[in-house]
Amino acid sequence: MALLSIKNLTIGYQTKTGIIKAVDDISFELERGRPLGFVGESGCGKTTLGMTLMGLLPDNALILGGSIGFQNKDLTQLNEDQWRRVRGKEIAMIFQAAMNALNPVMRVDEQVIEAIVTHHPEISSNDLENRINELFDLVEIPRARMKDFPHEYSGGMKQRVIIAMALACKPKLIIADEPTTALDVIVQDQILKEIKIIQQAMDTGLIFISHDIAVVASVCEDICVMYGGQIVETGTKQEVFASPCHPYTKALLGSYLSLDNQYSVIIPDMREAPDLTLENGSCRFAVNCTRCSSICKIGIPHWMNISKTHRVLCCDETITGKSQ
Repeated sequence: MALLSIKNLTIGYQTKTGIIKAVDDISFELERGRPLGFVGESGCGKTTLGMTLMGLLPDNALILGGSIGFQNKDLTQLNEDQWRRVRGKEIAMIFQAAMNALNPVMRVDEQVIEAIVTHHPEISSNDLENRINELFDLVEIPRARMKDFPHEYSGGMKQRVIIAMALACKPKLIIADEPTTALDVIVQDQILKEIKIIQQAMDTGLIFISHDIAVVASVCEDICVMYGGQIVETGTKQEVFASPCHPYTKALLGSYLSLDNQYSVIIPDMREAPDLTLENGSCRFAVNCTRCSSICKIGIPHWMNISKTHRVLCCDETITGKSQ
């Protein structure tokens, strides 16, 4: 049985001009102990998905449809009191802005202690001390620095504290939202390796959110590519990155600079932002798609199977695969 099962989830934001669908009819499953990566440009709905799984959507956000199955309950039906018992204990998040996620006037160890005591008020002083020491050792922060304030830490150390807080109650699911943003490449590599090692050691499910293709590939074996609030392609990283099928995935990969393609980078001609108000199921990438044809203008995108694990959402049957 899957740890997390999302079916036809749609999330909108109420604005002055109407409802904007930030996440539109997405479905996927996550097995326990598996890392799943979400990659796409800013505004594609990745963070909205993460905040939904934490019950932290803003007041103007609405769950318009679908379900989120987790631990034999539907998270879309929880009230705030029920969310408080889940958030941090069963599902935890590694936020991208470490400094904003830490209280500047509390010592670092006190903040991690608070995360534990909130869900386990019965824990003994001895067990609490052992757990704190274990967490700081796990994220490789010297115990001598435990009682420092956040401003005394480097960016990498702050991010390690956020990871420790996320792991404090041994959650079943961890959501990592751009966890290495603003870190230099050396520290970024260290943090990514730690996240992967810890996730495997604790056998937790991991949803890793990033706009950086290389970062996602270094952590996750399974990938979902998002555009305009929709998952447009999904598969193993070998399938998605080596044999991309959706035009957006190809554009995303073609614009990525590496030592192998430094002289052949393709800058996608993205003329328009996706229309998040579409109600008829039309393709949101059509206005920017180099393969857009008359079929795309009248058809509705549907899932096509490329392999048992590789699928693409498109109108054009000639891309490859067999329609469901």
